[in-house]
Amino acid sequence: MSYKKSLLSFNNAKTIKGEKKGYKTFILYMSPFTQNSKGVNICPMASKGCASACLFESGFGGIYQSVKNGRTEKTEFYLSDRIAFLDKLVVEIGKLEKKVADTDFILAIRLNGTSDISFEKQKTSNGKTIFDTFPNVQFYDYTKNYTRFAKELPKNYHLTFSRSEENHEISLSLLQAGHNVAMVFTKLPETYNGYKVINGDDNDLRFLDDKNVIVGLKFKNITGKGGAEKNKEALTSGFVLEAIV
Repeated sequence: MSYKKSLLSFNNAKTIKGEKKGYKTFILYMSPFTQNSKGVNICPMASKGCASACLFESGFGGIYQSVKNGRTEKTEFYLSDRIAFLDKLVVEIGKLEKKVADTDFILAIRLNGTSDISFEKQKTSNGKTIFDTFPNVQFYDYTKNYTRFAKELPKNYHLTFSRSEENHEISLSLLQAGHNVAMVFTKLPETYNGYKVINGDDNDLRFLDDKNVIVGLKFKNITGKGGAEKNKEALTSGFVLEAIV
């Protein structure tokens, strides 16, 4: 299987905000969890609340079926021929790196827009990881896979842990260890459990955040089919926190 369209996209309202800070950001959006023909979970540690609140069903993904279809096709491509998928990413990022080099922007790439894949473990046909192939590109992601923090990450790859109703204690442990944790709130507090809360909706440039902070994200309603039920699940499961200091 092949995929002729672009894997990376840039028309995201949140990442566009980062242009004010001099970054041009591109994101890889795939279909999350087991929403693929093979039933492979590409978000292996996602909780039920996370599944309900997933942005796969928000924005363009909640409005246009064609957008959802495209994300599913990317996932099918990844699962059917991983090396070809990674090689296509290399070609796209290489072109973007050259294109952005002629501007005043710095290139940033988020590989897990709606997935949670450990790309630091995967190598392209050249025997290198994506991060080794592009040492001058800034990569970043959110993840619920706490094991990814156990080993040293590539210098150009920044991870922010993502809290859910099932990993709250792990989130606090990672905060104690000095990492950053993203938490979803009904309304953003100034602090939570003694940690400073920054507004993660101002931009998506997590690699610029101060260390050892909570990245506060305001809950976004799902707009697609069945959105009301999914919103209720997200709000009642414990995935979304009340703004209690």
